[in-house]
Amino acid sequence: MDDKIVKQNITSLWNKAYINYDECYAHGLKSEEEKQEWLKFLKKVIGKQPYSVLDVGAGTGFVSLLLAELGYTCKGIDLSENMLSKAKEKAEKAGFHNVTFAIGDAEDTKEPAEQYDIVINRHLVWTLPHPEKAIKEWKRVLKPGGRLVIMEGNWHYNRLSDRIQVFFGKCLITLVEHRNAFSNDGDYDKDTKEELPMMKSRNAKRLARMVQDAGMKVTVLPMTEVDRAEKKAMPLRYRLLNPHKRITVIGVKE
Repeated sequence: MDDKIVKQNITSLWNKAYINYDECYAHGLKSEEEKQEWLKFLKKVIGKQPYSVLDVGAGTGFVSLLLAELGYTCKGIDLSENMLSKAKEKAEKAGFHNVTFAIGDAEDTKEPAEQYDIVINRHLVWTLPHPEKAIKEWKRVLKPGGRLVIMEGNWHYNRLSDRIQVFFGKCLITLVEHRNAFSNDGDYDKDTKEELPMMKSRNAKRLARMVQDAGMKVTVLPMTEVDRAEKKAMPLRYRLLNPHKRITVIGVKE
């Protein structure tokens, strides 16, 4: 599939998903405890300095707004204008003046070289057609000594135990919410998925290696307390639907 069409399909999906994205478990914040764990984790991995941050694939501003609350200067970019409209609305409501948002491609940010102390993203690499290209681009815009922070999870590891748990979660959601949780509504079509390498288990497991191959020093951190608080806020059916554990891959540009 042509790259332009793939990006159009990706943008189209998220331009529709923006309406209820923040209401979805594992996407938006569902409790004050969960928010505090995210704030603590972000402060831990970024540090106390007044760093400049680029949030790639910012979506509705989940990470950008938490960073703004912590006092960092942050720019968030995303392909989806509708997702960013939510982010801008939330930033304005919160009165943040240290965060901005703009349309931008995570694989070709158009940002100046060596511009940022931190490049960060959450829930992004699985939806990129060219993840290796993106990682090299993120390294390019980092200052020497800057850090790449990729917050993902093992959601594409294709483990049998996870598939079984998700199946029962979907069954419960179908029964309790009287909707078909097995529907593919809100998902990429089959052809687009084929163009997204990180949706394949063998590639998803290579994320840390990909950052290392880009010439960065790598550390992998579990997000245990964030996971715990997030799952605590979920009803059983959504805990079953989300069996996965979050991890953060940190790459340092030397």
